[in-house]
Amino acid sequence: MRDMSEKVSYLQGLTEGLNITEGGPQGKIISGMLNVMNEMANELSLMQQDFSEIKEYIENIDDDLFELEESILEEEEFTQIKCLNCGEKLLIENDILDDEDRIEVICPSCNEVVYVNDGSFDYVTDDPDDQSVN
Repeated sequence: MRDMSEKVSYLQGLTEGLNITEGGPQGKIISGMLNVMNEMANELSLMQQDFSEIKEYIENIDDDLFELEESILEEEEFTQIKCLNCGEKLLIENDILDDEDRIEVICPSCNEVVYVNDGSFDYVTDDPDDQSVN
């Protein structure tokens, strides 16, 4: 965006060097256009700064979320599975997988049955070390 501001400044200097004044109709138009371009360049520069700050903030949140997910998964109280219908990743308590009562797990995104603990339903774990279908 700095480059854009420099180009607008160059054009403003060029109009002054060519003696294009605001007295004539073309001069008014050119001057007005350069003023608008200058304001746009300034706004874009501010937006780029805001974007950089937001991007850094989101990256920090993403890192924190990754660490949180890792700590949850390390406890091995959960199994992460993927919905075969929509691809949503779900964390299911291991107790549900081993429960004697019949339990259906439904995907919150697409409302499809993801797992039934009666052994009649296959599921795919999202563990990179375990690519098997259970």
